[in-house]
Amino acid sequence: MKIKFVSILLCLFVSCSYLPEELTLNNAISIEETPNYIVLSPASVAPQSTGIVFYPGGLVDPHAYIETFQELVSMNGRQVVIMKVAANLAILNNSKAARFLDDFETDKWVIGGHSLGGVVAAMDAATHRSAYSGLFLLAAFSVSDLSDWDAPVMVLTGEFDVVGNPGDLVENEPNLPPRLDALILADIPTTGTIGQTIYHDIPGGNHAQFGSYGEQIGDAPATIDAATQQAEVRDFLRRFLEVNNL
Repeated sequence: MKIKFVSILLCLFVSCSYLPEELTLNNAISIEETPNYIVLSPASVAPQSTGIVFYPGGLVDPHAYIETFQELVSMNGRQVVIMKVAANLAILNNSKAARFLDDFETDKWVIGGHSLGGVVAAMDAATHRSAYSGLFLLAAFSVSDLSDWDAPVMVLTGEFDVVGNPGDLVENEPNLPPRLDALILADIPTTGTIGQTIYHDIPGGNHAQFGSYGEQIGDAPATIDAATQQAEVRDFLRRFLEVNNL
């Protein structure tokens, strides 16, 4: 009876998952899928030495983040690994990313995640500090103590996000290195941000548009489109990686 109940519960989770919107793939990238992850790699050149590993948001299909990252692959040569997690809930697979890093020849990794996936990414970073050279959180916070972590951190939020609780961001801010607000890209120091947390709120953005899966229950409408919000994510992530030599 218990096994049957768990199976039904998992089926409900899957059926309630947010599915990816239709995607136009860039032919400058190659995509490989395994039961554990989706890998986005440059099609014709070797990837840069620092890769990105990413946990999707709660109940969001991992394919919904290909649009967010594919330009970083095609234009900047980054390898991006999007984790697949049980029932599309990253919390059920805490530390899964660390178990698969040896599958790749990449020298360094920056870990990130959206919403619940961001919380899990921070947990992963706290448990495996030496495995990661940086952390970025999209509409997320850390419940793990990384306040003394000697690595760069970035938190990106959306102005109209009402799914992510602003109170949780404030309450858990002490778990991350000291805060540095960046209203524009030029506010990020060119000398690097190791031991600091960059905070940037995307004007007009909301919770769902960090990925491409349509509207999310309880979210407020954005005043910019998803392409604009995701472009700002990429711009800040590029800058974050560049100034920290990642």
